[in-house]
Amino acid sequence: MKRKLFQRLLIALLAIMLGVISLLVNQTDKVSAIYLFIAGTVILIASLTIYLRKSEKEDDLSKEYDERDALIDGHASNITMQCITTLIIVLLFLSNFIVLSVKAVLLLLILALFILNNVTKFFYERVL
Repeated sequence: MKRKLFQRLLIALLAIMLGVISLLVNQTDKVSAIYLFIAGTVILIASLTIYLRKSEKEDDLSKEYDERDALIDGHASNITMQCITTLIIVLLFLSNFIVLSVKAVLLLLILALFILNNVTKFFYERVL
C-alpha cells in the first residue's frame, strides 16, 4: 500500500492554516478555530510518526500499481459513469412529476457513485 504522506501533510497544513485564519478574522468564534487548529496539529503529528515508523521492508513488500489495476480502474469507472448517467436521467424525468430536494438528489448521487465504484472494483478484482 502506498504511503499517503503528501496528502496527509496537505490536509494537516490546510486545517492549521484555516484555524489560524479563522482565529484572526473572526474573533467571536474562537472555539471552532481552535478545534480546527488542534485537529490539524494532531493529523500532522500522526502522519509524521506513521511515516517514520514504516520500515523499508514494508515498502518492498507493498503491491505495485500495474496494468491489471489500471484495467480494473478503467472498467469500474466506465460502469460507474454509465450508471450515474442513467440515474441522472431518471432523476431529471422524475423531477417533472415530483418535487425533489436538491440536497437529497446530490446525496443520492454521491452515495450511488461511492457504492457503485467500490462494488465494481470488487467485482473486477474477483473476475480478472
